[in-house]
Amino acid sequence: METVHPFDLQARARLGARALTALLDASRDGLMYFLASWRARPPRADHCLWDCGDGTGRHVDALTLAHIMAGRDPLEAEGAESRLEGWMFRLLDPAGLSWLPPEPWAEPWGRDLLMAGWREGERVAEINWAQRGTLQGLTTRFLATGDERYLRAARRLVDGLLAVALRHPRGLFFPEGYYREGGWRCRQPGLCPGIDEYNAAPIVPAVRLYEATGYEPALRLASGLAEFALYHTSGYLPDGRFRWPAGELEAHFHTRSNFILGVLKLGLVLDRREYVSWARQSYEHAKTWGTEFGWFPEGLGQRHGEICCTTDMIEIALLLGRHVDRRYYADAERFGRNHLLESQLLSLERLRAAVAALPPSDEPPPWQGRYSRSEGVVESQVGGFASRPTLNDAFHPDAAALMQCCNAAGVRALYDLWRHAVEEAPGRAIVHLRFSVETPGVRVLSYEPSEGRLDVLSRGAGEVEIRLPQGVGEAVALVRDERGHLVRGQALTGEAGYVRLRLEEGQTAEVRYPLPARTAHYEVGAEGGRAWCVGHWRGETLVRVEPEGSFHPLYGRASDLEPAQPTPAWGKPIESL
Repeated sequence: METVHPFDLQARARLGARALTALLDASRDGLMYFLASWRARPPRADHCLWDCGDGTGRHVDALTLAHIMAGRDPLEAEGAESRLEGWMFRLLDPAGLSWLPPEPWAEPWGRDLLMAGWREGERVAEINWAQRGTLQGLTTRFLATGDERYLRAARRLVDGLLAVALRHPRGLFFPEGYYREGGWRCRQPGLCPGIDEYNAAPIVPAVRLYEATGYEPALRLASGLAEFALYHTSGYLPDGRFRWPAGELEAHFHTRSNFILGVLKLGLVLDRREYVSWARQSYEHAKTWGTEFGWFPEGLGQRHGEICCTTDMIEIALLLGRHVDRRYYADAERFGRNHLLESQLLSLERLRAAVAALPPSDEPPPWQGRYSRSEGVVESQVGGFASRPTLNDAFHPDAAALMQCCNAAGVRALYDLWRHAVEEAPGRAIVHLRFSVETPGVRVLSYEPSEGRLDVLSRGAGEVEIRLPQGVGEAVALVRDERGHLVRGQALTGEAGYVRLRLEEGQTAEVRYPLPARTAHYEVGAEGGRAWCVGHWRGETLVRVEPEGSFHPLYGRASDLEPAQPTPAWGKPIESL
């Protein structure tokens, strides 16, 4: 196993893609295993309903982005991507929706909560996450390939959702969490607390499809779902703060953060300032449930997190930074360079030791193990992400299951950081996130956290802006020509967090700035289940936490790293947000 530089986004994406393709069921033509139990002896992967539209769509999306960014890992399972895509398509019916297969392991989750009068053996379509994941995967594949097959399927899926959505003076809604072949059994809103927001999950990819293709029904779907959910949800106070949850759906942070992301994106596309303001306020309050380094809970008040939440919060911060206030890029960088990166599992030796140290579970496998696998589960997850990490550990006995949605979300967030690190326009480049990246216009080398230094090579004459670590207002630049000869030294004063200088073609600016050291205390959870840590910072990098984790400690970061060496994109970058 090769060593991966801790801050090399492209190397991490290649390794992440390997994990996305490693836990498939060969006996079922490459159907993925979405869930696995780390505490089973040996660790065991189990089939479940989220293997289907949700898992396959997320994986296709993330693999496509990883390949654009970093190419294919030579150890990536051969043909795995096409098998995942095959499952994504075979679950679509002619009317457009993604349906669950008639298998025992694919029975609906939460049917007593999300369905009116469930009957054994009914064919159903999960109306929220399965449609969201599939639409995300189809849209990304179309943007990457231009293949009309993906666009046609994406449009049919939108049309299918519009066909089954119920009309209301305040927009559109899905009254249950699953749609049946015979139609809705309940036709009134409010089946359970939080269902309106939960079922609005497809807003994000629907708006993205509209932005990319101009397909108006996608905008109509997103607008209707958002309007209805905003009007009917009881999960928020008027200022955007979360109410203490009344049920399991309202407690799910990913439902909340995905909804905030969707409302924000819709508000930006429609120029609805009230939507943007609401999303911004809710995002600010959502941050209070987590930490400034990017940990957010799986459920409100829990002490274990979920990487899907971290990805949502990174994407919200990036959109706010691009369209509302550039200061939000600091959030995206802190969340990304800390909790996201630290939660990726890079060492097989460390992973084996951590899993072996977890308290074993005597819970039997579902369905007597007929749809489970124990071979190579640990080995498959090198490059994956700790689905439910704590503040200082990749694992916690409270919830030690693997969820592959987090693997896909983690890889997607790596792409987001890489794609949006540098903003380019004719004669101008803006470094928003201080990672090592290479674009057509500039090559950026980041020396953080070893030292406060960023080298920017300009491939054309123009202005370069660089965001400094939050709280730093000054920098010094040494500008050198193509042969390394010093052209000038320049003192730089920050303006709204950025410094600015001009470079000619072939010149490199060696920009130096302080990395302030600080210590902060963090506490999360609720009565009966709290967790805390003390974090030691160097600039915007969390370098060490105390106490150390018990199983797979996080943040034991080296202080003498050379910069990661970026390469050009392997494919034409596409918009991910």
